[in-house]
Amino acid sequence: MSDSVPTATNSATSTSSTGPNEARQTVRYPAASFVGARAQLAATLTGAPLDALRNEIELAVQQLARWSPSTAAFDGGVDRERVFDDVVGSSYVTLRRFQHQDSDCRPRVEDNTSAISHVRNTARDHSSMGDPLERYPMDRARQAGWHMRGRTAFPFVSLVEDPSKLVDSRDHWARAIAQSTNALHTYTVPRSAVWTPDDVLSSIGLGMNVEDQHNIDADVDFMCALGRTPTPETERLFPGGNLDDYRTRRPKSVQARWQ
Repeated sequence: MSDSVPTATNSATSTSSTGPNEARQTVRYPAASFVGARAQLAATLTGAPLDALRNEIELAVQQLARWSPSTAAFDGGVDRERVFDDVVGSSYVTLRRFQHQDSDCRPRVEDNTSAISHVRNTARDHSSMGDPLERYPMDRARQAGWHMRGRTAFPFVSLVEDPSKLVDSRDHWARAIAQSTNALHTYTVPRSAVWTPDDVLSSIGLGMNVEDQHNIDADVDFMCALGRTPTPETERLFPGGNLDDYRTRRPKSVQARWQ
């Protein structure tokens, strides 16, 4: 995001009058609220990595500094770290992935497509449907489900919230990955770009009754199979090829700790 803001936001004050003979009243917006709102937009609309989020917060503070105190309500400074922590806590999630190399964080297809573009495309696809519960298009939801069932020729990368649970997983593929890979990478990604098993199941369940009634039996069987996938691993899917932008911790050896 650039350091310019929409006209309605660029004015840090608003005036109102209840009658032609009454004085205009100035309403001041707290500086921290402006910076926080801009940071929130960076997280949700652009999928900003953490470094970009910090930069957006700094740009917002610089914008405030250009306004005079009489109009900007610049109240002695903004706690940048507090704004950063608040936005990260509400709009990001920390996930981990077992990898042999740094480059093992890209999907096998559509590896040049960013995750946020998937989010935007999905929003456009469903903007006219008026069904907020169906987060993903039906075909992409099925692909996500098959990916969770072990077919990885789709534009997703699998991560987990708690990697220690993979070691004793009932899913033999997940268990094999945890036991054979000695590098654990950490990523902090926007929640809007993360697909969960519950979200995928919900999308398939809604879609098969609305968009694709001819394949209901097949979708029911598929949902049952997906429902049997072990859930304690808390698998999460990242759609897109730019997961490396969100890496927040370099490889950490895990074999010695879990053997």
